[in-house]
Amino acid sequence: MKKLLAGGALAALTLGGIVAGAAPASAHTPAVSGVCDAEAGSSITYNLSYYAPENNQFTLVVDGETVVVETFGKSLSDTLAGLDPTVEHTWEASVVASDGEQFNWGPGNEDARTPNGTEKVPATGTIEACVEATPEPTPTPEPTPSEPPVTEPEPSEEPTVEPTDEASVPPAPMPSDEPSASPSPAAEEPPVLAATGATVGGAIAFAALLAAGGVALVWARKRMQNA
Repeated sequence: MKKLLAGGALAALTLGGIVAGAAPASAHTPAVSGVCDAEAGSSITYNLSYYAPENNQFTLVVDGETVVVETFGKSLSDTLAGLDPTVEHTWEASVVASDGEQFNWGPGNEDARTPNGTEKVPATGTIEACVEATPEPTPTPEPTPSEPPVTEPEPSEEPTVEPTDEASVPPAPMPSDEPSASPSPAAEEPPVLAATGATVGGAIAFAALLAAGGVALVWARKRMQNA
């Protein structure tokens, strides 16, 4: 009887061990999460366990850019750190299992085989910013030297020359460099005698008077001789 009980207990333990070993062997458990730290910055941690021994592939996309593509065996654990904590980040994770498509996991297929059964494990997430960004100082523009406005000179008013009657105004004589060949006669003034200051007319009258006196004297002499 004791031997029977001992054999039954051994069989139960063996069966329990097989069942316990089989559950993790068939489980494919992904876990991905993101966090923002004011001092360390934002980071994404991924922990994959209970996968096939080799050729499983993990992909992580952050803000629309693929940042991790890694082939792993039974498990993979790591952290992507150094993300900017002043901005929001979005992430997507996926696993392609080497032992069957039913074990694949990712956006649109978030069913994961866990030791406790099939569970939905989020394959996407958002990390909120936890540090306020410091605005960059606005550079002060250098003053541009102002140029004085260009002013156009006002047109000067030229004196209006009114037409004149050409017949009434004789043309001004043009000066000539050469002396005139026939200078116009000028009115001759009677010469002034140096001694007496008499004019030419006075001299002629005086000469006539002397001639008349001479004639009279000659006539008187002839008359005296005839008498």
